[in-house]
Amino acid sequence: MAVDGAKRHGCAQRMRAIAPFYVMDILARAQALEAEGRGVIHMEVGEGDFPTPSAIVAAGRQALASGLTRYTPAAGMWELRSAIAHDYEERHGVQLAPDRVLVTPGGSGALQLSLAVLVDPGDTVLLADPGYPCNRHLVRLFEGQPIAIPVGADTGFQLASEHIARHATAETAAVIVTSPGNPTGTVVDRDELRHVVEQVRAIGAWLIVDETYQRLVYD
Repeated sequence: MAVDGAKRHGCAQRMRAIAPFYVMDILARAQALEAEGRGVIHMEVGEGDFPTPSAIVAAGRQALASGLTRYTPAAGMWELRSAIAHDYEERHGVQLAPDRVLVTPGGSGALQLSLAVLVDPGDTVLLADPGYPCNRHLVRLFEGQPIAIPVGADTGFQLASEHIARHATAETAAVIVTSPGNPTGTVVDRDELRHVVEQVRAIGAWLIVDETYQRLVYD
């Protein structure tokens, strides 16, 4: 795809409210130091410090060798969607129809699609501060207004039902909760999550729960 940079009015105004994702600049600097032979402990991006499991690498190679290199259905391969639905039943006891599962290129892709479906221009979305920086930019991408709510140690640096009750308005379309949290790593208590669900239902909004780090929990 080619884009002509000579648009008469320049970039869209929303771009002025979207700051760079600075963690990628830090990662590039860290990798440059490593290239110089310096030792670096990476704490900048949200990924594990272990290599991709060998079974996944082998499966990827086998898929390429088998010719699985064409476009897939927009919602993802049916076999994968079925496996994900089965995993939810096995681990959580939740019966989920495969046609309710969508496969995206990463968690940010899922958040972007969710907000595209739920947020109209002028709607607000409640977010925890500190939180994943891209969330507020994804809201702005769809002309919504991110409401960053300061959270502290008293709620485990997570949005609580009391925050939602205090900050929600008639324009609140959605609430985003990340558990385990980014960047804090804290987990929302089961009972508190139940209160959050009840509060979001009470205000007539949608609850988006980012579970990207769900299996990276250490006692």
